[in-house]
Amino acid sequence: MKEFMLIYKGGDPEAMQNMTDAERKETMDKWGEWMAALQQKDQLSTGGSPLHYSGKAVDKDGVVTDMSSFEIKEMVTGYSIIKANDMEEAVEMAKVCPIFEHPKTSLEVREIMQLG
Repeated sequence: MKEFMLIYKGGDPEAMQNMTDAERKETMDKWGEWMAALQQKDQLSTGGSPLHYSGKAVDKDGVVTDMSSFEIKEMVTGYSIIKANDMEEAVEMAKVCPIFEHPKTSLEVREIMQLG
């Protein structure tokens, strides 16, 4: 099997703060169920993590840019690593990812290159 990174983009930086405890639990339960289903089939390498919306971008000249100036829809906000036979299978797995429960999000599927 090959590994694929699911790269989560966009979302609402204040979504978790604006949810009730019940909504937060429901969201986390959906993620837990999705990951458990992948794990049962040995298709989950790592559940990954959400990323803070704040950060810094550094270029080769040492110029530092605050990420708050970036468009949120293009910002990487989390990731997971899954296992699949090919890109088509990885895409099918990604289609049912709970990230789509969140408004203004998108998901990118990228194969992890094996070096050597």
